[in-house]
Amino acid sequence: MTGLPEHGRFLHIAAEPGAGSTTLALQLVHSGLKTNGRVLWVGRDMPHPDRLSIVFADLPVTALSRFHAGSFGEHIGRGLEESIELILGLDSLTHIVIDDWAGRSGRADSQVKQMLSRVLDICNEQTIVIVTSALYADASGEDEWAMRSGCDIEEVWRLTRQDITDDKRNLITPEQRYTLQLRDGMFEIQSHSL
Repeated sequence: MTGLPEHGRFLHIAAEPGAGSTTLALQLVHSGLKTNGRVLWVGRDMPHPDRLSIVFADLPVTALSRFHAGSFGEHIGRGLEESIELILGLDSLTHIVIDDWAGRSGRADSQVKQMLSRVLDICNEQTIVIVTSALYADASGEDEWAMRSGCDIEEVWRLTRQDITDDKRNLITPEQRYTLQLRDGMFEIQSHSL
């Protein structure tokens, strides 16, 4: 697997629409599946099967049985609520991913915010929580992209396209700035700077 940056226990990936936040999250949970952990994936949509096949290609079929995924569309808050018992019951849960937690437009739903806070409170200390959200055009002119409010995760990675015509992405973490190259359906670090 490619050497992506290290991150803390709670991570928020805020990405330009179509930049690849789902692919990045899949790559980050790969290590949990490889070491016999379990992943709970809650999203508005399921990751595309082709993307799953590419990112998880080197994993045995038994590892894929530990990837628990559900898509809930606009009812993601209810999906999170229904996942609470599963989170509390799975000892070997290494990762929880909440993909596209805030939706693509408008304000984030209050039930989703409440359930996101609940998930962060109840997961055990060995579980990594990754949430993704879509950035939106910043009308104030202060920045090109703005992030939806309501997620209390402090560590934020911002993922944007360098150019609409190529496969390079800018990844800005609290510590560094990276250039990622999308190669064969997965991200690789091409360069980094402080």
